[in-house]
Amino acid sequence: MPKIAVIIPNYNHGHLVQRSILSSVEQTDSPDEIIVIDDGSTDDSVERLKILEKEIPFLKLVLCKKNQGGLRAGMIGVQHAESDILMFRAADDVSPPDSIQHGRESFEKFPDSKIAFGELLFFCDDSSNGTIETLALSKKTKFFSPDSLLSLWRPDFNLPEPSCFVKKSAFLDQGGLMENAKWYSGWLCFTSIAFKYGLTFIPRVLNEFRLDPNSYGTSNLRNPKIQNKVLRYLVEHVMSMEQNARRNFIDSGAFSIFGEPLKNLISDEINSLPRNSHLLLKNSSVSYQFTEELPRYGIPGVVSRRMKAFVSQLTFLNNLQHPKIVIYGAGTQTLILMEIWNRFPLPPITGIVVSEAEGSARLNNLPVMGIGSLKDSHVDLFVLSSKSFELEMASKINELFPTTKRLSFWAKELTYLPNDSESSK
Repeated sequence: MPKIAVIIPNYNHGHLVQRSILSSVEQTDSPDEIIVIDDGSTDDSVERLKILEKEIPFLKLVLCKKNQGGLRAGMIGVQHAESDILMFRAADDVSPPDSIQHGRESFEKFPDSKIAFGELLFFCDDSSNGTIETLALSKKTKFFSPDSLLSLWRPDFNLPEPSCFVKKSAFLDQGGLMENAKWYSGWLCFTSIAFKYGLTFIPRVLNEFRLDPNSYGTSNLRNPKIQNKVLRYLVEHVMSMEQNARRNFIDSGAFSIFGEPLKNLISDEINSLPRNSHLLLKNSSVSYQFTEELPRYGIPGVVSRRMKAFVSQLTFLNNLQHPKIVIYGAGTQTLILMEIWNRFPLPPITGIVVSEAEGSARLNNLPVMGIGSLKDSHVDLFVLSSKSFELEMASKINELFPTTKRLSFWAKELTYLPNDSESSK
């Protein structure tokens, strides 16, 4: 029977880490190890963790005197793990009670598999009101060889670290959590493993991930210089891989999840990047090659399900003479949203805004403006279009347009539509 270690780095999440740990304990099939690495917390984390260590026999507590960052803390956890299979979780994540069972069963069924992915549920305050993102590869647990996986791959497929079980040997063979890859380190390692060995898909929610605009990855997305540096490292690393591995990243279009920042990097700095780096943009068009009327996978699946659930409440727009429908956000999700929006009997999108506009820009032939430029305008509907920043977007709308209707996709509590006091459910 494969042994599983749950690795949880913690830094100043004393108010949440206890629930996270207990959700891994209170399982239908408990993990063999829970390894918590306190990364130099200055709150009451250590006090809380020491109490749990006494109560939970398979909890290993590792205390770091200084804060080293989540990646190093995660790798310290790997060093202490005796199990064959690893699962990484954040200190504010929550595990469904059958996640370990599904993970263990997948490796019992497919013992040669190196990595298994499930679905990830995103939530704000209440996980029962969360949004599920899935690869939707199959309706039952199934192994996909590298060739079959690549034949099914869609440009926006994402292998999220918190919903993954990975064999320790394969994880270390790919370099583990690389410091220079920062918040994309899990994506780089796990995608590399999947392309090399294939993956097992588990059609179950394996982890519940708390949306936090101040999290490590999300907060760094606000800094274009840091993001540019990380994307450069990813490009240089992948383009230095052996030929087959490099070709899989290129042909899959896996880098398309990085959207406009990657396109800008390659456009502006192509002469200083490895030869043929532009090929990483192959298959990155946001036509997304939809093969079904409403996609079920990834971000397109989230957008499609939400639109389908709320289309009847959006038809009020058809009764307006010239409805002003504004998308808040100008990233990859917006391109997906506009593609899917047109499949519903609704008026067209009329504008796109961002929190702060830099110069003149356009997206799908629509101007991209700063939201402040609309403060004296009438807007009939805001459509929030960002997994990472919906909470901040809603706060800005509350400030400038407190009574304007809005539709959210990830933090469902933020939706406000007519005759819909229960719209977030």
